[in-house]
Amino acid sequence: MKYDTKKRQKSRLRNLFSSTPSPIKEIHNKISFSLLKNLASTKEHNDILKLIEHETIPTVRDAWIDYFLEKTKHSKYKGN
Repeated sequence: MKYDTKKRQKSRLRNLFSSTPSPIKEIHNKISFSLLKNLASTKEHNDILKLIEHETIPTVRDAWIDYFLEKTKHSKYKGN
């Protein structure tokens, strides 16, 4: 029997573009705002915390938290 590569390619494409939703679950980690306040050491950090506190869109808030953590990590090692 000869192996049909066209059928194999079609099945791969069909699996790749299937309409069934993937079983990915989003995990929401809660970060305590008081712990973030403890990390703030500059005016810039406090300004970012105000933006985080007043943000209503969860994905934007998560982006601000990531930015805040990056800034505090860099400022921690700048003095050394």
